[in-house]
Amino acid sequence: MVDKNKNILIHYDLLTISALRNVVKEVLKNVSDNKLPENHQFYITFDTKFENVKLPSILKEKYPNEMTIVIEHSFWELNVQDNFFSIILTFNNIKSKLTIPYKSLLVFSDPYANFHLKFPKLEYNKNTINKTDKNKENIINFKDFKKGK
Repeated sequence: MVDKNKNILIHYDLLTISALRNVVKEVLKNVSDNKLPENHQFYITFDTKFENVKLPSILKEKYPNEMTIVIEHSFWELNVQDNFFSIILTFNNIKSKLTIPYKSLLVFSDPYANFHLKFPKLEYNKNTINKTDKNKENIINFKDFKKGK
């Protein structure tokens, strides 16, 4: 939807991305409240430089841009909040707490359920979220699927 000056009034792409991030939050909340269902495991890739991501410094050095974690058998204190989740995982037999905002997520995958989400990388600029140009390939233009095109 656009106004008379061709300004977009409804950002369907951003609304969809927000709804999909909420799917991840609800799945993690379910696991936190109950447990991880048998045979399921989650692969979560996130931007380690994103605002409010908290990792031990050794992990930030090893993964300066992106990191993928696996939630399967050994995890502790999965704490699901409105804007982030925190979890304790082991790295080289050392327990480490990670705090991961949902907006830092790049990939969420549950291979057992054949469920995979890919999110565009976001940048912060004075608390305003702008999508990077290189992630426009993640947006589907429904005009491309119209009959008679």
